[in-house]
Amino acid sequence: MPDDGSITIRLDEHTARQLAERAREEGVTPEQYAAELVAELMASSDGEPWPPLSITDEELRVSIERQRHEIAAGAARLYSHEEVMAGARAILAKAHDAKP
Repeated sequence: MPDDGSITIRLDEHTARQLAERAREEGVTPEQYAAELVAELMASSDGEPWPPLSITDEELRVSIERQRHEIAAGAARLYSHEEVMAGARAILAKAHDAKP
């Protein structure tokens, strides 16, 4: 890795399009958005592996299916990407501030 911290990665076309779209939504370049995601992930995990899911694959499938039906029926509250990202950033900031 160069001393300036830059890296080069290759993304599949679908992921690259998603990254570009989300970056546009946030008003930043894809490179800036990717760097922010990596920084947030590193700050949130401190290099520790994520814990395994506490539910089985079947329980997860049933939950997703139930949620899809709620969305289709108009019974679910949907959150915009901006709301989700703001909430995630608030949680990460709180966790970061709580560290000794």
